Parts: sequence; C-alpha cells; structure tokens
Amino acid sequence: MNTHTASMQALTASIGAHRPLDEQEIQLISSFFKLKSVKRKTPLLQAGEAAHHLYFVVQGILHMYYADEQGSLHSCYFFMPGELATDLESFSKKIPAGNYIEALTRVDYLYISCKDTILLMRESPAFNKYILDIVEATATQNINRTKDLLSLQPESRYQKLLATRPDIIKQVPQKYIARFLGMSPESLSRIRSRIVA
Repeated sequence: MNTHTASMQALTASIGAHRPLDEQEIQLISSFFKLKSVKRKTPLLQAGEAAHHLYFVVQGILHMYYADEQGSLHSCYFFMPGELATDLESFSKKIPAGNYIEALTRVDYLYISCKDTILLMRESPAFNKYILDIVEATATQNINRTKDLLSLQPESRYQKLLATRPDIIKQVPQKYIARFLGMSPESLSRIRSRIVA
C-alpha cells in the first residue's frame, strides 16, 4: 500500500464516521486530495494572507497561533493526526487570516483547495456532512475555550486540558501549552509540579 493510499484511508475513515461512504464516493474524494510532507517550522499560512487550503493531518502536529499588538504569541489550536486544519473564517470568507499555521513537527498532510472543497461538498453528501460537522464543532470549541480562559483558574484550565486532550499534553512542548492556556511557562511548570506531587 503506498503512502497516498494509506493517507486517504485515514481521511475517508474520518469522513465515514460522520456519514457512511460507498466506493464511488471514496474514489471521488481521493481524486481531489494531494499528499505533502513538510519539515518542522514550515509555514502553511501567514497572518494577513487568505487561507486557500484545507489540511488533513496524517502524521505530526500543526500549530495555529496569532501575535498580539505587543508581538506576544498566543496558541489557538494544535491540529493532531485525523484533524482538519485551516483558518475557517479566512477560508470561508476569503479574507486575510488573523492566524498563522505552522508545522510544529515534521508533518504529512492531505490538502484540498477552497474551490475544490466547494465542488466536492456539492458532489459528495458524506464530505458535505463532514465539513459542516467540523465547522459546528469548531464554533462550539471556540466558545468553550473563550469561556474557560475567562472563568477558570489556571490550574483548572490545565486540569481540563489534561482530562479532555491528553494527546496535546503528551506531545506538545510545554511553552506552547502555556500559550494555549493563557499563562507563562513558569506558572505551568509550577502547576504540573503540584499535580505530580
């Protein structure tokens, strides 16, 4: 089995979890996606540019972040294997992105253009359902994350991430997790030490 075939199997399994796929639909979806590998620190999207592609992570981690007015960096999300990555607002509205997307590790991903995404959503009911479900889940995630940052104490934010996304805790370097949780690396280190103790 070649790498593209194995990668497409991961994507179609992810889509199939939202709505069953037949062989014809699998072949159709496969014809739209291309496979690419990039090294750590490779930028996929720069703030100020429009997001023209969706990325399905096969292996590795993509990091979405933004810079505030003081130039401090804040992590928005870590896209793990099996997840779909882009700046959704920029992608859907064709406006400049407010975020950067960069490879946190070496990453293998499948990608599709904005134009082809629209076309495939029209032609594949399963892909259409998949995209709509991702958009809905992302909106819910963003609301919950904002509420957590505003209402939870730092240690509670870490405990919640540990309970809901242990993969992020295990695989993402501590300085990025600290940015994601809205605290300094030193504060995160103290919290982790207390929990271990």
